[in-house]
Amino acid sequence: MIISKIDEFIALFAEFVDSYPSTSQGITHTAAYAQQREIAFRNYSAIAKAVDSGEDVTDSVLVKLLPHNNTTNNHQRKAWIHIAPAVKKDIKEWFEGARWTKSEDWEKVSNRIFNFIRRCNQNPDELSTACKEFTELRYSKGFQVGILTPILNALQPDKFLLVTNKSKNVINYFANTNYSSKLIDYPNLNDIGKKLVQELSQYMHPPGVPALRDDDLFDMFSHWLVGIKKYNFSHPDSSINKFPNNSDLQIIGLQPKYTLSECAEEIGINESELQRWIRSIHRKKQAIIYGSPGTGKTFVAEKIAKLFISDSDGFSELVQFHPAYTYEDFIQGIRPQTENDKLIYPLVPGCFVKFCREAENRQGTCIFIIDEINRGNIAQIFGELMYLLEYRNQKIPLAAGNTFQIPENVRIIGTMNTADRSIAEFDYALRRRFAFIQLRSNYEILNKIYQDTNFPIDKLINILHKINQVINDKNYELGISFFITNNLFEDIEDIWCMEIEPYLEEYFFNQPETVEEFRWNKLQLL
Repeated sequence: MIISKIDEFIALFAEFVDSYPSTSQGITHTAAYAQQREIAFRNYSAIAKAVDSGEDVTDSVLVKLLPHNNTTNNHQRKAWIHIAPAVKKDIKEWFEGARWTKSEDWEKVSNRIFNFIRRCNQNPDELSTACKEFTELRYSKGFQVGILTPILNALQPDKFLLVTNKSKNVINYFANTNYSSKLIDYPNLNDIGKKLVQELSQYMHPPGVPALRDDDLFDMFSHWLVGIKKYNFSHPDSSINKFPNNSDLQIIGLQPKYTLSECAEEIGINESELQRWIRSIHRKKQAIIYGSPGTGKTFVAEKIAKLFISDSDGFSELVQFHPAYTYEDFIQGIRPQTENDKLIYPLVPGCFVKFCREAENRQGTCIFIIDEINRGNIAQIFGELMYLLEYRNQKIPLAAGNTFQIPENVRIIGTMNTADRSIAEFDYALRRRFAFIQLRSNYEILNKIYQDTNFPIDKLINILHKINQVINDKNYELGISFFITNNLFEDIEDIWCMEIEPYLEEYFFNQPETVEEFRWNKLQLL
């Protein structure tokens, strides 16, 4: 007998029946199974005809056969909306960003995906071979059970079990198995999952249960157990405890795991200080990392963002402010466009509004990085956003009449070069809405980078300390990023003559003797 936790399942399933199917979300969930299968069948049939006619189906396969989340944009482009969406952003952007797929390979990738789907649909007995051969393709990385099995299940639910990361974990727990999210494991998951559902069927039909197929009911239960109840699979022999995940991504659709200690090591501060920064960003929900030129502010912001979104479905995005940056770029504005040879003036959302719309579809924290935040006119660019920075649970009308709200899971991190502008120049209303994190020159990072080379890094660090003592202003100290290069031996003279000396000439414009003291030919560094 496969199942070894019957009493536990019966109790959990009873709780599921009492708390989920009759809710508005549960009713929508119930209806989705039939709806998404009907749409999938139409999509597949149309694409199959197009393939047989020799048409290019690259975008159709990616958009209409893979499971997408329920967003306005996905409806507009007629993407296949699924109750278990593994594709929660543009798949090309996602996979190219992860360096799994090159932009020029998408036609080949789409053809391989369609051939895999068609082969399984026409010859279900070849599932194991099809999964093995697809996994061996160089294009297969990232295409796991959560992306490819929904369409198989939609076309032939009797043959192919819908396996998501949630249902995979539930199967592993109740069947005492340890299968991963990799496609190569799907044939085994399919077999063991169908047997498990068959054995559980006698316990799955108390009063109040929706009129669904047993396998759909199991999937719905899995969604509730993992996604809503967030059940702690703490049974001592739980395979989830023994084998957390064996997939390429840990969990399909989630960001790679990145720990506090890894982040602290990479940015060169101790873990307790980094924890203080994280707490401050969580508390205020927005922060500015400030420091002198070259201290690595953008690098640190990106690493902190990586830590925030680690092991979740969150994401990060970076924009850079400049003097010409506007409210229309950031929030929304009218953009003239041509449609049917006529000039129209639609209201176009800015980058931050687009970011927030995407963040609404995520459970994890989403980080919006504003590089060089002090170079823009912040009060003008933010507009009504100033209020929302403090009151995240409020919606406000924008200038064009529509409403906007910053999702609770959004955090904003800005970077500021103090050589351009000091914190004191920000008005108090803005300052009190941000936590300010100071970044000083950390030469220990240079020491770690070059300690195993022949470069005289100690001598360089001593020179930098002397220069900063003469500068005597933390807002203008020389940072470390000037000297992080692939070949410092070869580059150091150019760096010094073309970057450091001009910087010193500007700062000590009325003290030429000070600049002369630190000319390259006076240093005798090498």
